[in-house]
Amino acid sequence: MKELKFVQDILQAETPGETSDLILNVGFNGLFFQRWYPDIMDNWEGHLAEGFQEHYYAAQIYRFCPVARAIHQWHRNYTFAEARRSILVGNEQAKLADSLWKFFGMEDGVVVFSGRCNLKSALILTTDRPVEELYQKYSGVLALAADKLDKQLYPGHTLLRQLSRENITLSPIQQKILKLQINQPELSNAAMAEMLGISVNTLFSHHKKIAKKEGVTTFTGAIIKQLHKNTSD
Repeated sequence: MKELKFVQDILQAETPGETSDLILNVGFNGLFFQRWYPDIMDNWEGHLAEGFQEHYYAAQIYRFCPVARAIHQWHRNYTFAEARRSILVGNEQAKLADSLWKFFGMEDGVVVFSGRCNLKSALILTTDRPVEELYQKYSGVLALAADKLDKQLYPGHTLLRQLSRENITLSPIQQKILKLQINQPELSNAAMAEMLGISVNTLFSHHKKIAKKEGVTTFTGAIIKQLHKNTSD
């Protein structure tokens, strides 16, 4: 009966936020959505521990993460535990990736695929305990929920943040800073910091990190390098 109610609620959900809340309420502690294009990916942090993705991408931990590797190697839904038992077993950097998930309270999870028009997407859910029992109970409804979110978060939706798959070494906030600086150069540092919801000092700190990751000495140099990349493309 509870599963039937879950199905009905998912079908009636009108927004990504409503769909997300329904999924989290059955026992998950984290949820995010991704869609892949050849050069970029859509990303929506529906409910995720603050700071996780910045560490995950900025430190390039995703490159050795079994969960991420499986997304591009497998074409079926899977739990984090399955990926960890099958990919990069014993690899020290893979262990570091696992530790990062767990440090942010995400012991296990499940990846549920969806997509349309030749675009692959996935709903990534996390738990603070082994997920197998929960996933087996709701696997069918979660497939429905993944498809619902794929429709709700259509390409170009305002909730989606696009990340460059080639420039993934920059964290999401750093990519946003660089894009904002290029698209709205007239903004003052104070105005930009306010738009991003961070302090000016934090903005300056990111400027230094961006420059270092781009292999240049100044943030201005990073902007010029990015503009050159865009022109080359």
